[in-house]
Amino acid sequence: MNRKIINIPFKGYKTHTVIYGDVTKNTPIIFLHGGPGGCIEKYEPFVELAMMGIPCIFYDQLGCGYSRVPKSHLELWTMETFEDELENIISYFGLKHYIVLGHSWGGMLALNWVTTRKHIGLEKLILFSTLPSTRIWNDEHIKMIDNFKNEYKEALINQYLGKSFDTKNYKLALKEFYNEHVGKKSHKRYVYSRKRFPKTNKEIYEYMWGPSELFGTGTLVNYNVENDLEKVDVPTLVLSGAFDESTPAINELMQQKIPNSKWVLLELSHHIGYAEETPLVMKTIIDFYESN
Repeated sequence: MNRKIINIPFKGYKTHTVIYGDVTKNTPIIFLHGGPGGCIEKYEPFVELAMMGIPCIFYDQLGCGYSRVPKSHLELWTMETFEDELENIISYFGLKHYIVLGHSWGGMLALNWVTTRKHIGLEKLILFSTLPSTRIWNDEHIKMIDNFKNEYKEALINQYLGKSFDTKNYKLALKEFYNEHVGKKSHKRYVYSRKRFPKTNKEIYEYMWGPSELFGTGTLVNYNVENDLEKVDVPTLVLSGAFDESTPAINELMQQKIPNSKWVLLELSHHIGYAEETPLVMKTIIDFYESN
């Protein structure tokens, strides 16, 4: 299997990109990682697709992973920057046909890009454990913590509202939420070839999203493409976990509003279904890839 690492110039920096297979022969899948501020190395399970003959393009978004940006640059951390970077990737390889897969924040990026910009050459879209608006995410999460202990719920809500909160209870409540919906180590089934990954860029994450997964309170607080989902004009596969922080209600809404879309619920998964039900995820994506 052919693997290449390329550092693609972008805005005076470099986008660390890993290519599997020949992207000029068959239609490649471009992967948009989560975060904001995450890294593509955590998406290693998807390399199985490359082993089955599907060319794959993985890249660390600007300021993330090995696409390093020294010092603080809040002016760079915008939806526009990351949309420009995706288009730079497409242009660099001269892609005429391609598929985009966005997980979590990567799905937000993909949806905003598809509904607001030209996307010539995009054949299909895969939305994995993502969201069409910060509003619906926050609303769903308020429901999800309703059964938490009162002191846990109070700490989380107060943080969301910008009020003072009990730090200890807040941390304990977050741990409980992450274990139940994001996916702790015991939930994973895929065995990664490496144990450590580049750290999340906290400046990007907290500036754009907020202090935790639970509520979006950063610059993406007004992100909302709910009324534009009908503009998605390519076949779309929606994937999510039954215990996902991207709740079934969120994914059902996307499937209902996006024309020519299909939703697959992963019955055993949380937010990282690709590492929990890897064989099923890969089969589902391959079937979608090969469908007319």
